[in-house]
Amino acid sequence: MRCGKEEIRRKSGCFEDRYHGIITMRYSACTCQGLRRKARLNDKYIAPSGLRPGRLFNLEAKILELGFIGAGKVGSALAVLLQRAGYSLVGVASRTNESARVLAERLNCPALPGKELAAKSEALFLTTSDDAIAPLTAELAREKAFHPGQLVLQMSGALSSQVLQPAAEMGAITLSLHPIQCFAGVEQAIALIPGTYFSIEGDARGYVLAEKMVEDIGGKHFLLDSKAKVLYHAAACVAGNYLVALLDTALSLLAEAGVPEEIRLPAFLPLVTGTLENVKKLGITKALTGPISRGDRGTVEKHLAAMENLPLLADIYQTLGLATVGIALKKGTINEEQAAALRSLLADHWNGIH
Repeated sequence: MRCGKEEIRRKSGCFEDRYHGIITMRYSACTCQGLRRKARLNDKYIAPSGLRPGRLFNLEAKILELGFIGAGKVGSALAVLLQRAGYSLVGVASRTNESARVLAERLNCPALPGKELAAKSEALFLTTSDDAIAPLTAELAREKAFHPGQLVLQMSGALSSQVLQPAAEMGAITLSLHPIQCFAGVEQAIALIPGTYFSIEGDARGYVLAEKMVEDIGGKHFLLDSKAKVLYHAAACVAGNYLVALLDTALSLLAEAGVPEEIRLPAFLPLVTGTLENVKKLGITKALTGPISRGDRGTVEKHLAAMENLPLLADIYQTLGLATVGIALKKGTINEEQAAALRSLLADHWNGIH
């Protein structure tokens, strides 16, 4: 029997992926949410274009053969979790033989050259540093290591699936799959990934498989438009990296207040964790407390006066204060007149130190 060939049909404004005449996925070309799959064969089988002609991928059996190039924290943790979930590991590759060997021994799979691994993998994860993804993809494309229908994924937060364009030009289904979490080490990543949200961006034909893999390791997911990837990553930086900077700012103010160094962080961490718990339970707006939330202009004015000779710290205070005024308005604990007075105070101070 001749292997069926996927065909894309335009019908009623939608696209249909067909394999041996069977609809495996239907999606709209209009919006990101419209691109997610609307139907799949018995909610159990899917046949991406070119995935071993004549073979349907059983979503329950997890027989998709995976390969990982890059043995860092995220790649190693994801490989371990996917193997635990029942996926088959073809092998691993890495920039150094030693890191590839360590991961391969843990997974009980071979360490292979990148070209060989890519050729054998039905889903290939490029889990290198961000700067290495583009040259690695170009190199594998020159070696003709990609094949039609192969799922190729990168896990950068800042880069979209466009960085995998050389693979896409060879018929691969390209995606970015990014966990919204920070990892200090492999073991911590293994512990934290279950329950973590992943953004999925790229070729809609790969959504079903990507979503299923995320779910199988205990993660959650949402779809992201390629054009929004940079702003999305900026948001992640603010929520994670800048939170650290914000805490450092608070500790710097404590230092200026004469609080001993060994006390600063332990004294304020309960405040931080309590605030985050309130955000989790109540949401951003209802969790807001403090002088701006109360419309206490006098206290804010005293804060600014105390930072008169600390321009950098005052600048951060002023910028965050202006953002806080908007939240207080949404909460309804201050009115427009109070908000205007607070904004004027914060803006005047900013203009006075610049």
